[in-house]
Amino acid sequence: MESPEILRDVCDSALDRRRVLQAVGASGLLAGLGGRTVAQSDEGRGRGEGSDAGVDVIARQDEGVVHWSLPGKRRLGQTVFGTPERPRATLQPMLDLLDDPEGPVGTLLQELPILVGLPPAARETNGDGTAYTQTAVPTPFSDNVVRVSGSVHATYRDRRPYDLPHSYGASPDEVAFDVEFTDPNGTPYELDVHHTIQPPIPTWETGGGVVTDTWIHGTTGTESPLLPRTYTYAAFWGICDVVVEGDVVDENKVIHAMTVGNMRKENGEIALQSEMPLAPDETFGGQAHHTQLIVPPITVGPDGPVHEAVNTAYTLSNGHTQPFIHLTFEEDTVVKAPFAGWEFPAEE
Repeated sequence: MESPEILRDVCDSALDRRRVLQAVGASGLLAGLGGRTVAQSDEGRGRGEGSDAGVDVIARQDEGVVHWSLPGKRRLGQTVFGTPERPRATLQPMLDLLDDPEGPVGTLLQELPILVGLPPAARETNGDGTAYTQTAVPTPFSDNVVRVSGSVHATYRDRRPYDLPHSYGASPDEVAFDVEFTDPNGTPYELDVHHTIQPPIPTWETGGGVVTDTWIHGTTGTESPLLPRTYTYAAFWGICDVVVEGDVVDENKVIHAMTVGNMRKENGEIALQSEMPLAPDETFGGQAHHTQLIVPPITVGPDGPVHEAVNTAYTLSNGHTQPFIHLTFEEDTVVKAPFAGWEFPAEE
């Protein structure tokens, strides 16, 4: 299935091919696909990685409010994206790190640049051209959301403190991730998470596939800069199958989920980095954190990751099915984590 133009338009800018780190094949990313929700084996673990040393983070939401994100334009702030005269968070620096632009990773970043940056041609400016205002095309990170319902029970098991070179599928990090939700039509979904991965993206620091007590997004260099830099209780990257009405409709899709500082403002907008952190009374959910997940249009195939739409059951107004899943669980509870009991300072 081809991804609709709403995502491909971002990639149509004339992007020069640049030197990059050697692209990875699928063998590492697909390692352990025969497993289930907690499926990391001891194979490939380094000395000492099989111990219980590390951090566990637990976050849960029983049936409650979930926001289903629709494609839409995303506001852009100067802190992350600079100005038209001095643009930041462009794709160029990332492409300069790569070694094989014809390989799977190089091709993916050029077809789906929002993973790591935003070409200046994909940005709108104000009237006098001195500031960026929003993306020129819709993205998965808009303020255009529909309230649905769902539950998530997540245990992030962080056993490796940093990434290892080329260790994409052999990590002691694990997740137990049970999630159910509906789309805007009420159709029931589940995601069957097989195992974690260490994404082969330059500058991303994923700690072996699970990170805890850190910062991602925005100006961090890890994950899409279209979301603001936010405190992260825990996050993981993995491979999942998409289940709709009890049937597997898509396999080997990338998934990224995170329990983070709340970035949805009281009016429903996703905050810019300059507006973070949000006090609980400034957020939609009235609390300092929420749990997000995204299944981007990426499939890990025999030759590596490829840009391919998620096979959802939800049809957009343009007649295409939505090519990604982006959810925010607004009523989660952080059961166990560093700083789980920390409270935002009250105004004096």
